[in-house]
Amino acid sequence: MFDQNSTVPEKGKGSKLTDKMSLFVNEYLVDLNAGQACIRAGYKSRNPYKQGFKLLQHPLVKQAVDERKEDRRDKLELTAEYVLTKLVALTERNEEINPAVAVRTLELLGRHLGLYRDRQEISGPDGEAIHIKEEQVKQNVEQFKSKLAGLAKRNGTGNVVELPNTGRDK
Repeated sequence: MFDQNSTVPEKGKGSKLTDKMSLFVNEYLVDLNAGQACIRAGYKSRNPYKQGFKLLQHPLVKQAVDERKEDRRDKLELTAEYVLTKLVALTERNEEINPAVAVRTLELLGRHLGLYRDRQEISGPDGEAIHIKEEQVKQNVEQFKSKLAGLAKRNGTGNVVELPNTGRDK
């Protein structure tokens, strides 16, 4: 695998994209699917998605993809402000006609503003940490030991051996 911080030699082998790598870059920019781009570029691999991922880690390929994306962005004058303006216009236009579109655009605007969390938090009462009572943990350990001993007797292997306390239980 390629180191993302590795430098590209200025001359000689590895200083330029190969024709196949260049074709991969072109194909990747079609749909941003590295595996399919790898197939379309003519790479022979049992796992084209893995091969595509490796190609995207190559410093020259990464640099070429980044440059082409930036060129595309500049050419289209695509900015966050433009996208947000369009979303607001779509929301206003579709409030009466198509409420589903308006709701979706509002959702996207809300995500941009950070109104939604994409993760789930689990907490105790009043949002505090969940505390487990030490007595409950000891009871659970004793029940577990008891069940292990029962299994050991049933299988005829004898008693369960107690392991010494290493001090990590504190």
